[in-house]
Amino acid sequence: MKKYIFVTISALAFFACSQPKDSADTLTKFNKNLVVAKQFIESFSTKDSVGQVAMFSDDFTFNGSEIGNDSSSKSALISGDKEIMSMYNDIKLEDADYYPGVDSSYKISSEVRVYGTWVSKFASTGKISRMKYYAVFKFNDAGLITNLEERCNLADLSKQLDK
Repeated sequence: MKKYIFVTISALAFFACSQPKDSADTLTKFNKNLVVAKQFIESFSTKDSVGQVAMFSDDFTFNGSEIGNDSSSKSALISGDKEIMSMYNDIKLEDADYYPGVDSSYKISSEVRVYGTWVSKFASTGKISRMKYYAVFKFNDAGLITNLEERCNLADLSKQLDK
């Protein structure tokens, strides 16, 4: 009887801790997508809008923090990024934490979530700006970004500019 209980508990522990194949596949995809998301962040930091475009799928959409802007195209995002790149120098994402996305049943997905603080200098004044940032990168099977959702408090930047 003791052996039966021991074997049952051991089997339950083994199966409870083992990762299903689909979870392992999702984690592998996440790790590949993570590389692309980090490259995208780096391309923004180095003001490389051409490099950003290469990471987008043909049907890419962007959802930003602007009020009334439900969805934009890649050309609209790149246009906005170029404007931002011209207004700031020494752009970097500090204290960045990257996590897999979660689906509607709270299982991990291959999406990439990032939390961090953008730190840069206003090109006009040299003053340092800081802005909390959250984004979700969604990918297709080819590893291209299909959707980027960003959230930040743009009002924080205007307050800093006025100082």
